[in-house]
Amino acid sequence: MSAGLPQSIDDRVHTGGRVPMHPRVRALTQQPGVDAAFAGALRLTTQIDRAHVVMLAERGILPMDAAARLLAAVDDLRAEDFASLRERPAPRGWYLMYELFLTERLGPDVGGQLQLGRSRNDLTATLQQLRLRGPYLDLLWQSLRLLGTLTRTARQYARVVMPAFTHHQAAVPITYGHYLSGVAVALAADIDALARVAEDLDRSPLGAGGVGGTTVPIDAGRTATLLGFAGARANSVEAVASRDAGLRLLAAGAVLGVLLARVATDLSSWTTSDSALLTVPDELTSGSSMMPQKRNVFVLEHVAGKAAAPLGAFVTAATAMHKTPFSNSIAVHAEGMRPVEDAVGQLAQAAELLRLIIGAARPDAERMRACAEAGYTAATEAANRLALDTDLGFRAAHAAVAGAVHTALANGGEPLADALARLPDANGLTRPPASPDTVAESAEYGGGPGPRALDDCLRTTRHRLGDQLALLRALRHRWTGYEPALDAAVAEVRRAGAAHVDTRGRPNRPTPHDLSDRRST
Repeated sequence: MSAGLPQSIDDRVHTGGRVPMHPRVRALTQQPGVDAAFAGALRLTTQIDRAHVVMLAERGILPMDAAARLLAAVDDLRAEDFASLRERPAPRGWYLMYELFLTERLGPDVGGQLQLGRSRNDLTATLQQLRLRGPYLDLLWQSLRLLGTLTRTARQYARVVMPAFTHHQAAVPITYGHYLSGVAVALAADIDALARVAEDLDRSPLGAGGVGGTTVPIDAGRTATLLGFAGARANSVEAVASRDAGLRLLAAGAVLGVLLARVATDLSSWTTSDSALLTVPDELTSGSSMMPQKRNVFVLEHVAGKAAAPLGAFVTAATAMHKTPFSNSIAVHAEGMRPVEDAVGQLAQAAELLRLIIGAARPDAERMRACAEAGYTAATEAANRLALDTDLGFRAAHAAVAGAVHTALANGGEPLADALARLPDANGLTRPPASPDTVAESAEYGGGPGPRALDDCLRTTRHRLGDQLALLRALRHRWTGYEPALDAAVAEVRRAGAAHVDTRGRPNRPTPHDLSDRRST
């Protein structure tokens, strides 16, 4: 054999069938994964392994006594928090180091059976979906908490009149509750997009093998159930090649992040000392180390910054995956997926911080109303009334009211009603000039801030919130509650394995189950 190649089966087992890796390549590509594995990935991986071994034993593919020994060894490692692995070298990464430990402890006929009927490829895909469950559920929960705060606060301030702003200028009268309700509607739609990602995250890739499935008669539906998935993926190529769940999660998160950042921009403007439309408690602000008069609502800057994380992560992930073959790819499953968890976590923090601000901020009702008056926000309604009550068309009425506003400004900002009273065309008006309060009260059409329209909007949004909370509870129950059932299945195999050892201590191979038709859907 060529120099430097493994000389025996034992050598090939110890090196993963490959020549030793360059030390710098190992340090840059393998060691970070080893360090991260002990922080959580290894414990999740052993859950996948336990489910896989249980299924092999139940199917009669792996002898019951061998499965019991393998499960016992894995459970021992979990009980000791993997202390036996922490000082071992990992020349080919943490998983081969872990598998080699089991092979050394149990022998190749038992420890070496862990990968029977599967590959590192489908294992990695499954592990990534399990790892995304926690960040995903937290993001969904924080978004729903924000939605609940928005709907509650919107109802509380439904009659606090303020100007809506376009191009940073006062435009028309609305209410602060109406603004918050609008944010709630947009957020509910973004949560719907997040919820659809669950359909992808809820299908297990385990069983897809390297990319072509396997001839071993496994039951992918059984392992999916044991791990809390709704079912298995239908195609082995897609299961291994696709990380679209991660991309869709980032895409939905990026859209949600845009909304959170835009709301943070509004609130930042309204909490300045110049505007002072909103007041935020001291506990959500900071002072200056140098300027004693400063009172900074710095939390909103964190919201904007953290909310941008999914957008950057999506560009990174999609670029890494772009033009890679539709098969197993390190560029996809390692580099492309690297930023997903952190970005989702940052977005969940942004949602939580914004919730704290919105729940605590108090509008200055008098200042908001004065701002609406000073901005002549009732001018549009004046043009509407002039067009409806006289022979003027809307465009001519619009021009007349624009002239009145110009006159009012020239007169030092006099009330719009006084300037309108001097219009020759105003003689035909049958109603008194509108104020911002009456406009906001009367705007019942087109989803305006009127009481009935706002009530309908909030009622619909609360209903959507209820449906979304039900989905979250169902996912949380299954994704975080699968472990007792898995533990029970492991315990049953271990008991059955002990029963398959005869009185002389020799293992008996169990009679395999009928494998012809047993398959979960």
